[in-house]
Amino acid sequence: MPDIFTPKNQTTTTNSNTEEHKSVNPRFKHHHPGFFTSFQREPDGVNFRDQDENEKILLFLRAHFAKNLSWILITLVLLAVPVLILFLSPVVRIIPAFIPENFIIFFVVFYYVLVFNYTFVKFITWHYNISLVTNERIVDIDFYELVYHNVAMTKLELVEDVSYTQVGFFATLFNYGDVIVQTAGEIVHFDFLAVINPSRVVGIINELIGKKGHAR
Repeated sequence: MPDIFTPKNQTTTTNSNTEEHKSVNPRFKHHHPGFFTSFQREPDGVNFRDQDENEKILLFLRAHFAKNLSWILITLVLLAVPVLILFLSPVVRIIPAFIPENFIIFFVVFYYVLVFNYTFVKFITWHYNISLVTNERIVDIDFYELVYHNVAMTKLELVEDVSYTQVGFFATLFNYGDVIVQTAGEIVHFDFLAVINPSRVVGIINELIGKKGHAR
């Protein structure tokens, strides 16, 4: 699994360094992102590989949980299918009488194992697909079906444009959309898909880009 929730190993620091590592904006309290968190300002306890010592994560993003509704609905239907078949079988004879009861039990157990595997993979794929915005760069962590893991990064100085799209009834209802970050680096663009409050995300990134521009 992507190692982004484990605190980094740190040596003892002075009080001044500890104060420097505190929140950039005192309005936001430090909280560890919850299991279902989709948007978190200045999260606590979140780190990623190759993170610089003084680099602070300012924004933690994950696709809105509403994006899971389709596979959750499919899972509920799949869970109900064997129950429905067993309930209707005495009336409609869906299950032939010559099939042994032990075979039916084995098939049902195997079926539910497959359903559990489908649900687990879908949830883990959603849970570990994360985007981070730090005071130095943008990090996009892609994790798909336990077999694909990719971490892409770009410096804020290389960001050329940030925009978002919000299409569809559910996107408007739940206020999520796709944030597109255009860069001048090796990776042309970063896509933060179905993130909550995309206009706010764009505003935060633009603010950071502006601060970097003034600093140069």
